[in-house]
Amino acid sequence: MSTPAAAPQGFRQLPLKFDVPDGINKRVDLPPEAYMRKPEPFPRRPGYNKAGQPIRVQANQFRVKSVSNVDVFTYDVAVSPDPKHSIIYEKIWALPIVKQKLATFKHPWIYDNKALAWSMNKVPGDRMLMAVDLGVPEGRPGKPNNMYNLTLRITGTVRLAALNSYLKGSASWDTGVLECMSFLDHVLRQGAMERFKLIKRSFFNLESQTMQFNDYTEAVKGIYSAIRLNDSINSGGRGLGVNVDVSNQTFWVGQKFEQLVRNFVNALGGRSSNLQYLDVNRKLLPVKNGASWAPSETFKALKRLQKVKFVTTHSKDSKVYSVGRFAFDAKYGADGANAKKVVFLRRVEGQDEPVETSIYDYYAQRYNVRLQYWWFPLIETTKKGYFPFELCLVERLNPYPFKLDGDQTQKMIRFAVQRPAERKAEIMNSVANLNWAGDRYLKSFGISIDPQMPVIPARLLKNPEIEFAAKSKLDPRTTGRWDLRGKKFVKPNLQPLKSWGFVALQNTVDMKTLENFANVFTATYRGHGGIIESKPYLDVIPSHVSPTPEQVVTVSYQKCGAHQKVVPQLLFFVVKEKAAFPYEKMKAAADCRHGIPSQMVLAQKVRQAQPQYCSNVSMKVNAKLGGQTSRIFGDTFNKVPTMFIGVDVSHAAPGSQQPSMAAMCASVDKDAAIYDAAVQTNGWRTEILTPENTNQMLGPMIEDFRGRNRVQIEHVFYMRDGVSEGQFAHVIEYELTEIKKTFMEIQNKIPKITVIIATKRHHIRFFPERGDRNGNCFPGTLVEREVTHPFQYDFYLCSHSAIQGTARPVHYNVIHDEIKKSPDDLQKMIYQHCYQYCRSTTPVSLHPAVYYAHLASNRGRAHEPDTTAQASGTKSQQGPTVTSALQNLPCNKVEPLGKTAHPSMLGLLAKRMWFV
Repeated sequence: MSTPAAAPQGFRQLPLKFDVPDGINKRVDLPPEAYMRKPEPFPRRPGYNKAGQPIRVQANQFRVKSVSNVDVFTYDVAVSPDPKHSIIYEKIWALPIVKQKLATFKHPWIYDNKALAWSMNKVPGDRMLMAVDLGVPEGRPGKPNNMYNLTLRITGTVRLAALNSYLKGSASWDTGVLECMSFLDHVLRQGAMERFKLIKRSFFNLESQTMQFNDYTEAVKGIYSAIRLNDSINSGGRGLGVNVDVSNQTFWVGQKFEQLVRNFVNALGGRSSNLQYLDVNRKLLPVKNGASWAPSETFKALKRLQKVKFVTTHSKDSKVYSVGRFAFDAKYGADGANAKKVVFLRRVEGQDEPVETSIYDYYAQRYNVRLQYWWFPLIETTKKGYFPFELCLVERLNPYPFKLDGDQTQKMIRFAVQRPAERKAEIMNSVANLNWAGDRYLKSFGISIDPQMPVIPARLLKNPEIEFAAKSKLDPRTTGRWDLRGKKFVKPNLQPLKSWGFVALQNTVDMKTLENFANVFTATYRGHGGIIESKPYLDVIPSHVSPTPEQVVTVSYQKCGAHQKVVPQLLFFVVKEKAAFPYEKMKAAADCRHGIPSQMVLAQKVRQAQPQYCSNVSMKVNAKLGGQTSRIFGDTFNKVPTMFIGVDVSHAAPGSQQPSMAAMCASVDKDAAIYDAAVQTNGWRTEILTPENTNQMLGPMIEDFRGRNRVQIEHVFYMRDGVSEGQFAHVIEYELTEIKKTFMEIQNKIPKITVIIATKRHHIRFFPERGDRNGNCFPGTLVEREVTHPFQYDFYLCSHSAIQGTARPVHYNVIHDEIKKSPDDLQKMIYQHCYQYCRSTTPVSLHPAVYYAHLASNRGRAHEPDTTAQASGTKSQQGPTVTSALQNLPCNKVEPLGKTAHPSMLGLLAKRMWFV
């Protein structure tokens, strides 16, 4: 039974335990019921949409035309003695003697590089034993530590007929169906693995298109490929498809190891850093720690290079090694563990006793190599071997698994963005490279895949009309955008603006420019119906003053309040750029210390002072002040009091010890346009909401809805983001249970609840026969067939107009349905609500409840207590930084944000859309 990664030492463990059932192959796209432990099924699709306009689109899921109903034997692959490293299994399977033996059988073998193999071959006696020597290919046979026994033993049979019964709906999900899907996944990639490097579900090779981000990272295009269940069986298919898409991933740049280290260390110092090798080494040297020695901050940062694979250049050995760590021991003193300091006992021919030899002397004597950079620390491999930097060559296609910094992110976006025609061509090229027709493994099992992109039926839902004040309305049609000129917000700010201000940070704009922008914004907001009674307070922070972000907010709050003689209602801050550190800290100070809405504006935009920009800012400001931009005209979705709840849980970047951050948003008005929000820590990398969080965040929102509308809540749509199929059952078992309990405690009645999972983390793309000017689907494109589950209630919806690249539809899964709206009404409601997103003049890609939860969750990161070096003014932990909480600081417990850092505790602010 698999278990989640252990939390860092010191983290408070949550009482919930989420087990993954035995036998789950995480590489396969399995349906939700594969993870169910309880017999309660997910809802079946009640029908298909009949209201929209019929259209046709192509989808990048290629039909499986045939699969032979054969029986395949499952083999357990055992190696003894038990290897210390899993790579031994792969090396043994790749030995010529093993390949020759397996080739004597009639049918090919499929191997998972671990402990399972499949074949239609039946070995005599159901067992085969081989003695192997890993040293033979290297010319060093006979060493005891290279001698193993390989045993293949039949443990079961995969009956592909079981999968066909499930797809037809005549059998439920069981272990047999799971075994079929796992087997098919391995068959699909076995041939491609012989020609490409497999990383998760994507294939890469050295000829793939690349873009170098900097001297140590690059992006590489690959081929995403995964077999999926679908409902094509209803239209003549087999109920299986292969999803093929473009994959973009970041890798370390292949180069000499000392070059990689120099480039990496230079990046730590910023763009102007250009250290040479000796300078780099000085930064890597140990630092004094009392009477002993400790690793330097730069040395600790090298931890990011752990697991990087490399080959050596001093011998003909083609073996691939992996960085275990960089050698360090306080006993080596100020010079560190370099090649002249580290010694070992070496046996020398003609001498009875081992001779103490330094790493430097060993390479000189054994390989006639005089190390030039001997003063660098040594690489210690996972097998405890030592290598100097200059004898190591980093291979290409070493994954870089860390969060990208701002510059890398911008370059990745440029590299990855493709318009639909380009992406479609790239996908078809990938299909040609996969060469299914020539794959001997697929042929052996009678698997045939259509290489042509299928054309599937879809629907184009009618867009809503948008209503503003005084019953003014507009119809965006299929353009997916509209203009605010001449429009007044349907609800202006609840209280007139009397005490508010604009503060320009140092070196942004002068007083005259600031005053001009304030005047343009005031006129614009009033034009949209905003109620303003007093002129704003204006202030420019002098260039010679360097306050902290928190001080900027506090002083501005005090000055504005003193100037207006009223507690401030809103503060604008003019910043140079949206840099993470000052932005987040200023937001946190305004949200948590003073409970006041804040609005950041860029200096460049302030200098331009364009009315359109001010209109966009007005939408955000109006929402923060309790107003409403617009509503759907003639909305009759909610004939009974209905609440929409959106939940998202965000996790820190790989390698970070920050806790998971949960956010919940809930609509509190009859239009489902105004949302309350709360954020809270949620354990460490825990996706499912804890019962405490569900109860504490939802309770005040239920009270607010009831207070505003003077009614009981009768219907709830619970919209959940960021949940994989394997966690659908957990949402029902834990989150839904606690939601019902909370409603019962507050209103003594449980409303009808429908639970919908909304995700964009998939590789399905649509290419319409007739699309917008970029070739994307029109907003409102709905797909319910071919790429959806064979019989469960799911659909794909493109609700937005993509500005660049290929639009990614949202995949909605209805996993619990008590309200039972018809597909027509449910899909229309979700789509049309996307036009009510408060800060946009376009429909958004995701239902606003989920979108707002995502915004609040990200904002919650800034509300965490200052427990890392980052809070003291160091750079945000994106890409390499010397000051890493993971590397340098003791891990902090996952504690609640508390009253001083939790907007839902701050009364009035919590009932405003502070997070937009």
